[in-house]
Amino acid sequence: MAGPLSNLSDEAKQYAEREQWGRYRNVRYDTAEYIRQEGQWKRAGFLYVEILIFDLQGVMSAPEGEGFHEAYQTPTPSVVREVARFVLRADMEWEEFRTVYDRIADQAWQDAFPRSKSEVWNDLRTLVAKQHDALQLEKKVEVLGRDRLLSEAECQRYVECKDPYDVLRRVEQILENEDPEQIPEEKINRARAYLTAVEPDELGRRWKAKAYRRAGEVMLSSDGREGNEKALEYFERALEAADRDEVVAVKRQVKRLRQELGR
Repeated sequence: MAGPLSNLSDEAKQYAEREQWGRYRNVRYDTAEYIRQEGQWKRAGFLYVEILIFDLQGVMSAPEGEGFHEAYQTPTPSVVREVARFVLRADMEWEEFRTVYDRIADQAWQDAFPRSKSEVWNDLRTLVAKQHDALQLEKKVEVLGRDRLLSEAECQRYVECKDPYDVLRRVEQILENEDPEQIPEEKINRARAYLTAVEPDELGRRWKAKAYRRAGEVMLSSDGREGNEKALEYFERALEAADRDEVVAVKRQVKRLRQELGR
């Protein structure tokens, strides 16, 4: 009896013969996931590179088309992350990874591909390098401890390679054990650097509230009436979006600051 891996291989071969590249790509992804979960991370890594090549070629699997189109030339974040994990785990330099890419590209290349190998490589390397950097920073945070600080340069790199939600999670981590009115200056400065990179009004309601609440706490730990006034402004914005888990704490800050400021 054929096993799951054999069935996936046969299915991929059938789609390739029919030039149904969207379906082929999806089966290859299922295969990579299966292999990775079986512990064969290196073999899975090669497959994820192939899948990323198809994604960056703009592979389509919609009913109206099975080819490639520039509108679909967007990477799947989970695939980029797995390729970065593969590079990190194999401890590959970029020249070595280019050799791996070239070998996989030669095997997977199709006449229907609209982009050149060098064009795809440039995009693929940029995407993977960014995620590679993010994984290294995540690993360092784990080693340091969640509420410990990255260096100023590492903080800037973190902001550049993570999305706003991840940046806010980082702020939550470094402030989680701090009294909102007595945050150490070093943490205030680092939290400001993270929060400056986030636009709260572009976030979902829950995270919008978190962003404004943490900004309020940072201002609350700043000296003087001006800091309190700005803190009250942020807390009031947080209150508009806060869920029931945070609303009580935010209301308490708003009430106290209004009294102190004579509002």
